[in-house]
Amino acid sequence: MFRKINKLQAEIDEMLELCDQAGATSQEEPVTAEEKKHERLGVMIMKAQDGVLEERYLLRMEKWLACDPAALRYYLEFQNLTALLYEHFDKNRLSRFIDFLKTAVSVGR
Repeated sequence: MFRKINKLQAEIDEMLELCDQAGATSQEEPVTAEEKKHERLGVMIMKAQDGVLEERYLLRMEKWLACDPAALRYYLEFQNLTALLYEHFDKNRLSRFIDFLKTAVSVGR
């Protein structure tokens, strides 16, 4: 168990180092309106993935994605990255999320 945690921490440290080398934005730079929107969308996506997003917010997210091409791109990239991480670290979680989406779609109809 501790080996997995240490390995994960090493991977996180490596990613943070890559971000620093790439010149990632610092905390001092002002956050744009687009970044704030993406942050809200990211929270909604994570709640949906955990199965705790209320139906009204799921419907709101669906409308948002239908009207905003940039938000839809962000959603697709977010879900792609999440799927890759789930596949690597927790294969069962991906199938649970797919089950949640099937349930949410059937409720929304």
